[in-house]
Amino acid sequence: MARLLGASTEPSSGSSKPSGSTSDKETSGYAPFPGAGYFRTGRRSALITAMGKRLVAEGCGKYGTGPGPRWTDADRRSYAAWQRKLGYSGADANGIPGAPSCAKLHVPKP
Repeated sequence: MARLLGASTEPSSGSSKPSGSTSDKETSGYAPFPGAGYFRTGRRSALITAMGKRLVAEGCGKYGTGPGPRWTDADRRSYAAWQRKLGYSGADANGIPGAPSCAKLHVPKP
């Protein structure tokens, strides 16, 4: 997986996230994490649609319509709900994907 880029404060280990690890074998059928900087307003990608569908499936969708291929504030709110569901809080649940929470979402390769 790509290394977490500065935009997200979600920790990569320790801090306020629950413990647990995901092996490469468990994530091999899933989309690789592109880095936190990938998720910026207006970015268009099939990966964003796939992630949004998984957020909805997990009961975390905050979409009026969609999800769609463009990263919007609805995606950020939905991802923040996912982070809170995982036990993150405060700045660690800011809605910007981090590698640990993304791996747990199991987003299929688009």
